[in-house]
Amino acid sequence: MRYILHVTSRAVAGREAEYDRWYDEVHSVEMCRLPGVRSCTRYRELDMTGTETGVFVADYEVETDDPAALLESVFAAAPTMRLTDSIDMESPRFAFFKPTGPDRI
Repeated sequence: MRYILHVTSRAVAGREAEYDRWYDEVHSVEMCRLPGVRSCTRYRELDMTGTETGVFVADYEVETDDPAALLESVFAAAPTMRLTDSIDMESPRFAFFKPTGPDRI
């Protein structure tokens, strides 16, 4: 089944450009090599005035019959991934979303 693994995070203050570069050039590439991870789309959260909030969002399209097992495999692979100290390690949040109807294009 197809899901979206929705991840929110923040960069260490003042290191947003470094974090962006690492996420685009390293982390999302490594994540998309994992079994079941099909793609990654990244966003920056804006408030209602259009101002960036400092929250980064990554939506991974994944294919799995067991979302919990897929997330466990991501965490198991973490020691082999190149991490950065530009991420605020208190900030990451993970959630799965499943489709509720047909795709509309």
